Amino acid sequence: MTIDRNHEEGLSRLIGDLETHLPPAHLKQAVLSRIEMEPARVETNREGAIISVNPAFTGLCGYEFSEIKGRKPGSFLQGKKTDPKTTAILREAVKTGKSCRVEIVNYHKDGSPYLVHIAVEPIHHNGEIIGFRAEETKLPLA
Repeated sequence: MTIDRNHEEGLSRLIGDLETHLPPAHLKQAVLSRIEMEPARVETNREGAIISVNPAFTGLCGYEFSEIKGRKPGSFLQGKKTDPKTTAILREAVKTGKSCRVEIVNYHKDGSPYLVHIAVEPIHHNGEIIGFRAEETKLPLA
């Protein structure tokens, strides 16, 4: 798993929490709360294959990084309640190198559905798109 700037900032906040010398009984809950506050993030290469995720992403979907590295997120997150129109928007954003924001029904590793808001942004390097970063926020499932 690669570490990006957002992940480093999250780790810095965790270290700050640890440095406050919380009593051991509260330390675990403080660390877990901080992790839960981090949005789920996934990065892909230009073709849409996963190259990195953060712990919030693996916690949200239930898959370990080793299980999904190199796979396209839709290949294992989408299911029967996933709207094909929404997946078409995501595919078009990757194809054209554009940003997009959608709400989509995804599926946990255990097969249960969940609703997320996804914000996808292209990653640029030297003027070229080298991949995409998606930030996911879980929403109540209606």
